[in-house]
Amino acid sequence: MRQKLYNTKINEAGFLKEQRKIRGMSDFRILKESGETEEYDRRKIRASLLSSGIKADDAEKIIDMVTRTLIPPFTTRKVFKAVKKYMRRYNAVSTMKYSIKQAIYALGPSGYPFERYIARVLEHQGYETEVGKLVEGHCVTHEVDVVARKNNLCYVIECKFHQNRRSISDVKTALYIHSRFLDIVKANNICPSKNPVHKGMLVTNTRFTSEAIKYAECVGLKTMGWKYPAGQSLETVIEDGRTYPVTILPAATKAIVHALMENDIVLASDLCDANTRRVARLTGLKPDVVSRLKVQAQQICG
Repeated sequence: MRQKLYNTKINEAGFLKEQRKIRGMSDFRILKESGETEEYDRRKIRASLLSSGIKADDAEKIIDMVTRTLIPPFTTRKVFKAVKKYMRRYNAVSTMKYSIKQAIYALGPSGYPFERYIARVLEHQGYETEVGKLVEGHCVTHEVDVVARKNNLCYVIECKFHQNRRSISDVKTALYIHSRFLDIVKANNICPSKNPVHKGMLVTNTRFTSEAIKYAECVGLKTMGWKYPAGQSLETVIEDGRTYPVTILPAATKAIVHALMENDIVLASDLCDANTRRVARLTGLKPDVVSRLKVQAQQICG
């Protein structure tokens, strides 16, 4: 009986493979991490590959290989792994860039590394930052994830890191963040400039619900998350500034990432011009490991 079932599964897999060759998987559905399904879309994968720096002809070859070799169950994670596998044959730097989202998740499981990372991204934009700052509000004391200042502009930032990829920031989160912001601003002691312009900000590594976006826009709460807002989303800001986290480097294991971040080496660019022996001495990593990390950092930031 088991042998019969096994043979049936093999036959089904073979049949589906042939169908994918014939129809290009156009009528197959992919299970997303949210639990929803969507049509397999070559155009969507092509756009991601092109934005990562893959040439158009190579993008088509990669998609063809993924289409031919993917077997059920069809999930976004399985598609991602297959695309990344074949990308390595064409462009190592593009493969790293294609993994930005996974690199952000790799900052977890706690939210503190994400807060430090966001602070460094803002520093790259010219802000002075403080992480985990205790601030006296009008009513109560608050611990602010990141305070960012530039000239008379002062951002009070809450970072919401989600390890669960299905988690999103909803309107309750936006309401809470804005109420804290109002209490802090009323005390007016967070920015030293004479005429400070206070702004609240909510940053997440996933998405916002439509109600959260609607409320944030209504009260003037700045938001930044995955794929939102257009032109200023988290991944766009990272790409534009080349402020990639060290987790994007293929050689960076969890232990290596921990050692680097413990010594304030948060961005891949921190390694580009760093002295190999000094980094090895600070982190306890072997010089050849640091050298390998430096090469990868220089490739993606160069």
